[in-house]
Amino acid sequence: MPLTNIHSLNESRAWGLWNIQEELSALEKNYIFASHEKEHLASISHPHKKQEWLASRLTVGLVCEHLQLPYAGTQKMPDKRPYLCEQNGHVSISHSHEYAAAIIDKNKPVGIDIERIDQKILAIRKKFLFEEEFSEDVRHMTQYWCIKETGYKLAGEKGLSLKDDIIVDPFSSGLAKGTTNIHIGDLTYKIEFFEHDNYILAFNTN
Repeated sequence: MPLTNIHSLNESRAWGLWNIQEELSALEKNYIFASHEKEHLASISHPHKKQEWLASRLTVGLVCEHLQLPYAGTQKMPDKRPYLCEQNGHVSISHSHEYAAAIIDKNKPVGIDIERIDQKILAIRKKFLFEEEFSEDVRHMTQYWCIKETGYKLAGEKGLSLKDDIIVDPFSSGLAKGTTNIHIGDLTYKIEFFEHDNYILAFNTN
């Protein structure tokens, strides 16, 4: 199974990254389904979407194992955020094309996002950034997008505006990795981000 890595941020928090290379049948064979999950997987029509779902849940299970937490599958809240069926921690999941990622904390809310670096980001940046935040650096704009998506998952508020409600402290373009802060109302979160294999991954560290 090509799990890329699992990293501990502290004794209560860890994240994992999975490079999706397996056939759908191999992923199904390696995942132990909770009773409701087979029905959910059957409702997903696109084969690659099924692969993403399975790889992300396999990652969640392995991160749980790393943190010595029992894993009995995931469910979704009404706002579509995932939660652990055991309700023994906070989880966030992301997948994009060839990668799936997950982060778990035993006590605090978490957010994670992974996005492929793609020129198309320049056409949609006005949806999540003000003009004074624009640059022509595709990686830089993808970093902003990824960081804001991480904040959206952290906040867990339906209808939150990426542009108006999640404010990112400015950071320089040209960085392969870095940290910044995001502000959501009265809350401030520290976000770590880095590039891996033409993707950007971001997650909160506090």
